[in-house]
Amino acid sequence: MAEFIEVRATIEGHERAAVLANGILRAGLATSIDIAETPRPTARHDEISWELTLITTAWQAPALERHIRETGLDSAIVSRPVVADPGSHLDRHPDRQTDRLNEGQP
Repeated sequence: MAEFIEVRATIEGHERAAVLANGILRAGLATSIDIAETPRPTARHDEISWELTLITTAWQAPALERHIRETGLDSAIVSRPVVADPGSHLDRHPDRQTDRLNEGQP
């Protein structure tokens, strides 16, 4: 099984976030993408910041980060390995029960 990496980046404006996400998926650089509104303040008060959470393979992570930077993203990109539980469920955030695929099971 390939080692997976979670990559997070925050971008201002829904159009920029959508264009970036679409480009990443079309380039095949991520196996999963989540876009969520974030409370981070923006330079313009009428815009919203969006956090992109992407799952990619370890060997594609550098290309994904390069692609994100090439879009002019000026915020930090955070990457970390995805924690896989040998008990058969994926747990991206061990401190948050809501991310467990087998939620509600003992």
